[in-house]
Amino acid sequence: MPFVRASRRAKAGPVPQPRSEPGARSPSDEGASGPGVAALDRSRGFWAVLGYAVVLGIALAVAALAFLGLVTGGTKLWFTLPKNPDWLSGRWWWVAVTAAAGVLVGVLRRVLRVPATLPGTLKELREQRVEPSTVLKAVAVSLVSLVGGASLGPEDALGKMGGGLGTWVSERRRLDADTSATNTLSGMSAAYGGLLSSPILATSLTLEIARPRSARLGSALVASLLSSTVAFAVYFPIAGSTFLGIYSVPSFPYEDWQLAAAVPLGLVAGALALVIAVTTGLLTKLTAPLGRRTIIRSTLGGIVFGLVGVALPLTLFTGTSQLTTVLDHGAALGAGLLIAVVFAKILVFALCEATGFIGGPILVTLFIGGTAGVAVHLLIPGIPLGLAFATMFAAILGALVAAPFSLIVLVALTTQIGTLQLAPVAIAVITAYLAVSGSGVLVALARKRRTATPPAPHDTGQPPRNAS
Repeated sequence: MPFVRASRRAKAGPVPQPRSEPGARSPSDEGASGPGVAALDRSRGFWAVLGYAVVLGIALAVAALAFLGLVTGGTKLWFTLPKNPDWLSGRWWWVAVTAAAGVLVGVLRRVLRVPATLPGTLKELREQRVEPSTVLKAVAVSLVSLVGGASLGPEDALGKMGGGLGTWVSERRRLDADTSATNTLSGMSAAYGGLLSSPILATSLTLEIARPRSARLGSALVASLLSSTVAFAVYFPIAGSTFLGIYSVPSFPYEDWQLAAAVPLGLVAGALALVIAVTTGLLTKLTAPLGRRTIIRSTLGGIVFGLVGVALPLTLFTGTSQLTTVLDHGAALGAGLLIAVVFAKILVFALCEATGFIGGPILVTLFIGGTAGVAVHLLIPGIPLGLAFATMFAAILGALVAAPFSLIVLVALTTQIGTLQLAPVAIAVITAYLAVSGSGVLVALARKRRTATPPAPHDTGQPPRNAS
C-alpha cells in the first residue's frame, strides 16, 4: 500500500485506510517496523487466521487419529504379513478380501456419485483449495481402499479432510480468496502434522509444494506451523508414533566420492520415477474400455493386486511398516526379490489408481525408493547401506515432486544419518528431478490428463478415477 508522507497528511487531512488483510501493514506501522516490513502482529486479520489454525489443528488431530485408527484396525482384521515375506508367502484368501474391497469401492463410487476425476494430493496443494462437497465421499472410498490392502497412502484422505475443512470454513465465513487459501494450507498442514508427527516437516512439505504467493507467505508459514504443531500436540500423546528415526540405517563416514556417486544414483531414481509415471498412464488407458462398468473395473483391480500380494506380500498397503522389514531383512530377502518388489509395487500402485481406488502417492513412493536403495547396496556392497537407502528414498519422490528441501528434511528426520551425509542426498534429489523434468514425460502425461474430460459417472456410468 502506498505510504502517505507527513507533509501530505498535514495538507489533505486524514486519509481513510482500507480494511487490513492478513499480513498487510498500514502507514502507522512504518515507525515500528520500517518501510516495506509487514507488521503481522498488528493485523486483526492475521490473528483471525491464527485462530482458525488452532481450531483446524485440533480438529484434524482428532480426524487423523480416527481415520488412521480405522485403517490400522481394519487391516489387522484381514491381513497378517508373514515373518519372512518371501516369494508366494501370502495367503490365498487375501484375494477374496481385496476383491470384496474392489466391489465395495465400486458400489460406493456409484451410490455416492463421486466425481469421475478427483484432484490428487499434489494438485490440491498447488491449487490451495479442496472442494468441500467431495471430501466425505472421497474419505469413505479411501478408507475402504486402504483397509482392503490397496497400495496407496492415507495422505490423500487426510489432506482432503484438512484442506476441505479449511475451504469450507472460509466459504461459510465469506473470507477473501487469500485468507481462504491460507486456511486450506493450514488445514492440510495440520493433517500432515498428525500423520508425519513432525510439525516442521509437515509445514515445509505443504508450503514447498503449494508455493503461496510472497505477499502472504509469512501468514501462511506461521499459520501452517501453528496448526501442525497443535495437531502434533494432540495426536502424539495419544498415538505415540513418530517418523523421527523410524528407519534405522547403519552410520557411515562421509567421503568426497559419495558426492559423485550420488549422480548415477539420482539418474537411477529418475528412471524409476519415469517408470511410475508411464505405468500409471498405460494402465489408465488399458482400463478405459471398462469405463462404464464401475464395479467390475474396481473388482478386477482388487483381484489383481490381491494376487500380486499373495506372490509378494510386501507390495500390499502403504509400505511404511513394510520398509522397516526390508531394512532389517534385506540381505536375507536378496536383491532379486527386492527388485521384483520394486516393480510389482509400481504395478499395483498404478493399478489401484487406474481402477478407482483412492489414496495418496507420497508414502508409497517412499517405500519404492527405500526398497530400491537397499537393492542397490546388495548389488554394489561398496556403496554403504545408509547412503544408498537415503539417496534413493528421497530421490524417486524428488523426481516427481519439486520439494527438495522438504525431502532432505524428511531424510534427516527419518534416518538421522548426519549433516555431512545429507550432501549426497541433495545431489541425488536434484539430479533425479532435472533428469525427469528435462525428459518432458511428466508434462506430456499431464497434458493428456487435462485433455481427457470423462463425463460424470451418474450420467453415463463412467467410473470415477483418482487423479494424482
